[in-house]
Amino acid sequence: MNTTRKRAWQGLNAILNEGQYANLWLRQHGQTLSEEEKRWVTAVIYGVLRHREPLRWQWRDLVRNVPEPSVAVLLDMSVYQLFYLDKGAEYAIVNDAVELCPRSKKGLVNAVLRQLLRRGPKPLPKPESIADLALVTSHPQWLLQLWKAHYGEEKMRRIALADLEEAAVSVRINPLKLSREALAQRPDWALESNGWTIRTAGNPVSDPWLKEGKIVIQDRSSQQVALMLDPKPNDTVFDACSAPGTKTTQLAAMMNNEGSILACDLHAHRLALVEEAAQRCGATIIQTRTLDAAQADQQLAGRQFDRVLLDVPCSGLGVLRHKPEILLRLTPDSLDEIVALQAAILSHCAPLCKPGGTLVYSTCTLNRKENDKQVAAFLLQHPEFELMAEQTIFPDEGAQDGFYIAKMTRRD
Repeated sequence: MNTTRKRAWQGLNAILNEGQYANLWLRQHGQTLSEEEKRWVTAVIYGVLRHREPLRWQWRDLVRNVPEPSVAVLLDMSVYQLFYLDKGAEYAIVNDAVELCPRSKKGLVNAVLRQLLRRGPKPLPKPESIADLALVTSHPQWLLQLWKAHYGEEKMRRIALADLEEAAVSVRINPLKLSREALAQRPDWALESNGWTIRTAGNPVSDPWLKEGKIVIQDRSSQQVALMLDPKPNDTVFDACSAPGTKTTQLAAMMNNEGSILACDLHAHRLALVEEAAQRCGATIIQTRTLDAAQADQQLAGRQFDRVLLDVPCSGLGVLRHKPEILLRLTPDSLDEIVALQAAILSHCAPLCKPGGTLVYSTCTLNRKENDKQVAAFLLQHPEFELMAEQTIFPDEGAQDGFYIAKMTRRD
């Protein structure tokens, strides 16, 4: 039996049936795999997560009742390999699936997979109706309706279809450790016009510059948040929800490691990630502190900063390429809960911005209640702040995540 298939099945069970996150599971269990095995397991896990509804649809009509969750996931994974990934390995895929499943289900799994091989893949319906688009893209209908109401039907379709694409790996320079002249010595790498994003060749995840802190894995949209805040050397900066520190270290680089950044998070173990990132990137102006951003004005009473970054917790609807399992847990009620938390963070962090200072609010989601409507409600209650710029970035407009960024200034 192919043990790599067993490992992929274990990962999918942990994610789909036990509530774990794909990236965390892969980080924890991928260390025992070779680079080739890890790439294959990663491709299978994310492929099944992105296409889970079409995969289930392929075999659901061949069984009277859906089998126990772990067996259903095994069938989903096998269908993904047969129809999307490992064409030509049909015998091994079926044989390994039968070996992996419990004795009582071996006959069922064998029969279903062999019927699928004889029948071949069923053509998916054209995603013209909301119901068919939900099937094709594995997005819940309520979410598609929300996007339609917020951004229009055409944009809703483009977002949902873009979420099926493999997530791009974006890289930025860390000028604290890598000069632009040194970067120019690599002819297959080039700095883009924004001065931060690097066009790379090969796999940057395995590049030694990553471990050395010379480059940082960071989505293009995420890089725009620090650019919107635009900190200067010797500024004082408050980063309220800083973990894992990717944006924090970019701020330090923009400040040429001069000034101070107070990087906070609710959980100490998350702040450890910020400290590791700061050390790796050579960002010595970053100090960390455990803090509840929804009570920041009380916990930091009397302090004010030139620039405040609120990269708040959100529903994550802009990063579904990277985290498709978000859709397994999200509900309309959970959206309302997070909107209330964001409002509290805005209200309690705003006093920490100096008069004349800059406050940036950002999310990695596509939900106007969390984005521009949240900012509009804040501005109504806080007339001392003025909106200077705002931007919604959509995943269908390039190799980037969906983001919202708003820049405000506090009047003198």
